[in-house]
Amino acid sequence: MKEKEIEVGCTRGKTPKSFMSLQELTISGLLAGITIFLGITGYGFIPLFYMHATILHIPTIIGAIVAGPKVGMVVGFLFGVFSFIRTFQAPSWMMQIVLQYSVVYDAIICIIPRMCIALIAYYAYKKIPAGHTVRLVISSVLGSISNSVLFLGLIFLLVGIPYAADHDVTVFQVAMALVAVAGTNSILEAVVSGVVITSVVLMLQRSGWKLKK
Repeated sequence: MKEKEIEVGCTRGKTPKSFMSLQELTISGLLAGITIFLGITGYGFIPLFYMHATILHIPTIIGAIVAGPKVGMVVGFLFGVFSFIRTFQAPSWMMQIVLQYSVVYDAIICIIPRMCIALIAYYAYKKIPAGHTVRLVISSVLGSISNSVLFLGLIFLLVGIPYAADHDVTVFQVAMALVAVAGTNSILEAVVSGVVITSVVLMLQRSGWKLKK
């Protein structure tokens, strides 16, 4: 009887499983650090013809594919928080407009899309019926495009519609302006992401790294 009581007591006293393992936390911290380094130093922006393509979302996608959606979302969250802080230091012209309406909108626009791209990249890689390298390329490209689409989509929904009403322009004109930005930046960023992420993941696998199942 006492043995059973001891066994039950031990069972009840089990430490609950943590949200992330030590390895996942380490990878998350490393990739988040790389993201912040790229942003602060300017290395995260690549000049392509008359514009700059960002690669700040690449560590988030790598984290999702290599270590799973939890790691990807944590890195994406930290990436979003960094972007949110940067809007107060060196905001782009679009984020200057967003800040005129709401700081809360600014936080939502900066953080939510960056967390979602991890989920999109991870599940695209897992579900696409193709070879390993092809899945890497497609999931990387989809993750990159979703970053632009979700970011600009939230700007349109939260700020674009009231902006149109306040400045005597049509909602369609605002939408077309955002589509023009998405159509140029997102394509270039998707190409860069597909090449860089696929190369990095394949290199990690050659060194013995096993992808999260």
